[in-house]
Amino acid sequence: SREVSLKGEAFLKVAKGSRFDVKTEDGVITVLGTQFNVKQRKNFFEVICYEGKVAVTHNSNTIKLLPGDSFLLLDGKLITTEKENQSIPSWLQNQSRFRSLPYREVIAEFERQHNVFISLENIDDSQLFTGSFTHNDIEIALKSITLPLHLTYSKTDNIITLKRE
Repeated sequence: SREVSLKGEAFLKVAKGSRFDVKTEDGVITVLGTQFNVKQRKNFFEVICYEGKVAVTHNSNTIKLLPGDSFLLLDGKLITTEKENQSIPSWLQNQSRFRSLPYREVIAEFERQHNVFISLENIDDSQLFTGSFTHNDIEIALKSITLPLHLTYSKTDNIITLKRE
């Protein structure tokens, strides 16, 4: 059998053959030949199937995903999501994309991608955000996560403060 342990995020293209398992803290993904993305963070576990079929096992329950299907566990709760219409994960195109996710998830990913610390002032980090930001240009990325919510930002070294206008 083929098996890997994962902490973080990975896009896998698995050749057909014997069983292949990806083990994370939140669940096990079993495949036979497919393309899928696994993102495992603190209180966040997501699997998106891009080709073939995968089975996600979490807390003894198994869910089978077909192309475009996803499994999202946020703060321990299973979240229903729309069909995925992209052919590859956004991070392979140097972007992070979000659909109706709490703003704190956007901030956490922004900090990870741009190696900064973000401080929020008078901002509800549970509000839902839909949008994306680039990994290539921090100024454009900051505008992408602040303008839609009418926020302003200031930078001091690698600390960024976001405020409500």
